[in-house]
Amino acid sequence: MARNRKRAKQRKAKRDASASGEGIVRDDIPASLDHSSADVDEFEAKLVAGAEGTPADPKVDPSAGGVVHPEGLSAAEFAELEDRIDDVEAKIETGDQESISEAEESLEVDIEARQAAAALAPASADQPERKKSIFGRFFDFLRASWSELQRVQWPDRRQVGQATAVVLGFVVIAGAYLGLADAAAQKIVDLII
Repeated sequence: MARNRKRAKQRKAKRDASASGEGIVRDDIPASLDHSSADVDEFEAKLVAGAEGTPADPKVDPSAGGVVHPEGLSAAEFAELEDRIDDVEAKIETGDQESISEAEESLEVDIEARQAAAALAPASADQPERKKSIFGRFFDFLRASWSELQRVQWPDRRQVGQATAVVLGFVVIAGAYLGLADAAAQKIVDLII
């Protein structure tokens, strides 16, 4: 149990170090791009800074669907959660499918109840709701669209040439098919008339 607490504290420290408090709430970049180049890091910084996203609630884990992260719980709630997880792990180790499914269903019901409570909870009082004009929202839309367009990996000259050749090949094949179909239909019409 101490190992789990240690890992939870490490995750919280890592999350707190990387959280800026404001900006876009977004998932991590896929693992293959984590350390690919400095350009990726620079781009990510510009993307998050330029889009002016909504501030994330530090107590809510974005991947948990509105459920408070375990590090945001009180000591008693955290201990209860650890005990429940230990019970589920013990049932999994025994291999009894019925008790495993009961424990998983119990956890799922609890998670759904917490998510429903989080969805019904009022917005944070320390964050005043900003009303933007339609022009401000349109400008934000254009800025976010531009950021997404910068994020796209555009094709190079070879890829464009290859795609053009494929399209032209398809046009030639379709033209030949339609030409042959027209010639055959013309012969049939001439025979009938």
